[in-house]
Amino acid sequence: MNVGRTGSNNWWANAGGRNPGIGKWNMPLAARRAAGLTGGASQESNGTVSALQSTSQALTQALNAIRGIGNISNLRNSPMQARRPISGDTDIMAIRSFDPNRIMGIGREDFSVEVLQLAQAQRNEGEAFAATDLATESGFSVGEHHMAINIGNRQFDFRFTVSENDTTRDVQQRIADAINATRDEFASSNTVHFDVTASVTFDEQAGTSALVISSSQTGIDPRAGGGDSNFSVRSISGNAVETAGVDLATQRAQNSAFRVHRGDTQGALQTSRSNEVNLGFGVMAEFLDTGTVDVEMGRDTTTQQNAFRHMVNSFNYLVGAARNAGSRGSALASELGGIVRQFASQLESIGISLNAEGRMQIDEERMAAAAESGELEDFARSREGFNVLSRIGRTADNVSANPSGFADPQPDSGFGGMDGFEPGGFMGGGVNFTPMQSMQMTRFMNMSVLFDSLI
Repeated sequence: MNVGRTGSNNWWANAGGRNPGIGKWNMPLAARRAAGLTGGASQESNGTVSALQSTSQALTQALNAIRGIGNISNLRNSPMQARRPISGDTDIMAIRSFDPNRIMGIGREDFSVEVLQLAQAQRNEGEAFAATDLATESGFSVGEHHMAINIGNRQFDFRFTVSENDTTRDVQQRIADAINATRDEFASSNTVHFDVTASVTFDEQAGTSALVISSSQTGIDPRAGGGDSNFSVRSISGNAVETAGVDLATQRAQNSAFRVHRGDTQGALQTSRSNEVNLGFGVMAEFLDTGTVDVEMGRDTTTQQNAFRHMVNSFNYLVGAARNAGSRGSALASELGGIVRQFASQLESIGISLNAEGRMQIDEERMAAAAESGELEDFARSREGFNVLSRIGRTADNVSANPSGFADPQPDSGFGGMDGFEPGGFMGGGVNFTPMQSMQMTRFMNMSVLFDSLI
C-alpha cells in the first residue's frame, strides 16, 4: 500500500522533485559548477591548492638542480658543477669577477696568464717648489700667461694671471683648476675629447708642492693621434709651463700586454688600454704586476651555497603552504619534517637543521666551511645526500601532481557549519562530499530505494 505517496512508485525518480539536491550528490564538483549548480569556486580553496602546487614545483626544481651531479646532460647547468677561477698569485693578478654561465666553457681545465707589461697613463709631473714661496721667487713671471694643451690635432687654450703676491702653490692650483674646468666642460661631449686631468701634490714634511698633468685613463688613446703621447703641453705667452716643469712627460702612456696559456698551447699576444681585462669566458681580472700566474678552476662556493639556500627556502615555502591547507596539509608538513629528522645528522654536517616550527634553517658559518672543504659537493654526490633529497623530491612531486589531495575541502562561498559542504546545505543540494561521505550517502540512498519499494 502506497500510503502518503504521489506520482511514481520509484522514490529515487521523484527525489529530485521533492529535494532537488539529492540527484546531484554523486555528480562531480567540476560538472556541477559547469552546469551552474553551485555558487562558484571558493577563492580560499583555489588559493590554497595553487600555493601547494607552485611551492611544490619550486622545491622540485631546486632539488633537481642539486641532484644534477653525475648527469652528463645537466653538467653545464648544475650549480654543484659551478667553478670559479682562483689566482695563484694575487700580487700579480686578481680575479675581479666572472660569469658563472660562461665559465662552464672552460670546464675544470686550469690555465695561466703571462702579464708582460702594465697599462699606464701619460703623466707630466712638474718640479717641486717650496709651496709658500712667492711665485716670482720660483721663477714665474708676473702678468698674463697663455698656455695650450694639444690632443691630436685639437688645441685647448688656458689664460691666467700671476700677481706679485701669489705663492707658488697659488699659481700651480690656478693652472690645475683651469684644466679641470675644461675637462668637466667636455666630460659629456661625444664630439670633443679632453681626457686630461690636473692636480697639485703637496709634501707636508718637505713643505713642497708640484703640478701634475696626466691622462684621465691608462693606455694609449687612439683619438690622441697614436704613439705613446696622449697630449702635449706648452706655453704660448709667459713661462708657466716651463717653470712648472710640466712640458715633458715623466711617464709615457702604454697599454697592458698579456697572453693566456692553456695547457701546452701558448696564447696569442693581447693588449688593453686598461689593467682590468677580459681573459675570456667572462673572466675579468686586474693586473697588478708583471709575471706569470697560474689560475686554478676551483669550486664556485657561492653558487653551490645558493643552490642549497634556494632548496631550503623552497622547502619552507611548501611547509608554510601546507600549514594553511587544513588537516591534510598539516599531515604533509609533518611528513616533510619527518624526512628531515630522519637524516638530521647528515644535513647538520652541511649546516642545515630543522627548527621547532618544522622549517629548515641554515648555519651560514657551517655551510660556508662545508662549501670550502668540498663537503657540500660531496653531500650532493653521496648516497645519503641522494636519499634525503630524493625522499623530499618524491613528496614534492606527489603534491605537484595532485595538490588538491593535500588540502582539506573548502566551501565554495559563504557557507558555515558543515565543513566540506557547498552552499544550500544538505537539503538544498549541491553537497561537495569527500570520498568517505560519498560512500556513506550512496549506502543511505540504496536503503532509501529499498524502503521506498516496500511501502
